[in-house]
Amino acid sequence: MYTINLKLLLFLAPIILKAGTINESLIEYVCIDPSAENYFALADTNHENWNDSYLNPNSSNYNFVFAQNFEIDNSFCEYETTETCQTIEFPAGWTIFSTYIETENNDAYNYFAQMFIPGSQVILLDETGNACLYEWSYCTIQSIEIDEAFRIKLSEAQTREFCGTQHFPELTPITLNEGWNLMSYIKTTPADAIAVLEDFVEEIIVVKDDNGMAYIPNWNYNGIGNLEPGRGYQIKMNSSQTFTYHFD
Repeated sequence: MYTINLKLLLFLAPIILKAGTINESLIEYVCIDPSAENYFALADTNHENWNDSYLNPNSSNYNFVFAQNFEIDNSFCEYETTETCQTIEFPAGWTIFSTYIETENNDAYNYFAQMFIPGSQVILLDETGNACLYEWSYCTIQSIEIDEAFRIKLSEAQTREFCGTQHFPELTPITLNEGWNLMSYIKTTPADAIAVLEDFVEEIIVVKDDNGMAYIPNWNYNGIGNLEPGRGYQIKMNSSQTFTYHFD
């Protein structure tokens, strides 16, 4: 594998561009964290996604467009991850939620044990029917994963803060099976459901939120509007698909 220091690449770029000697994809690896100091890449200047910003380690295009389209190797990237938090509001009754935070201990039972008050009700379900019943100290859900969504029922509204490592949605594959799924939404900002799901819209039968609103592509109807951070969605598919959320 060939690597070249970013400073040297910056120096050679005008010569390479002028000579036009790069005719195929030569990207080796990139660091994903924009705070990383040692970015390396061999780049194809004729690739359809080429942009000078790829040579800039502070560029979101460099970090994510490369990462989405080419194999990534973070083993040479040196940077410290910082803890961040996501606050999710849970209404009383049933709701569907997801989180983009991976906590140090993602054990499903411990996630919500603090929300259980004797005499109240806390029920957690995954899409396969596994459950955590806090009133009976019973749980068959192993862990809370960022690529999954969950149903939860509370006797009263509560707010929960999730703190840990934030995952890049553009680098986190979401797998949807044929039929019904619970879909996580792990972007940090709201986004229009039509735009978010456009890559495989022909395979979508219906998407529902926990208020009963629906997005039905065949009817050109979007009653959901924006997908929201912290929320999860029911989605029925014609076929199995794997996708990643696009970088804004």
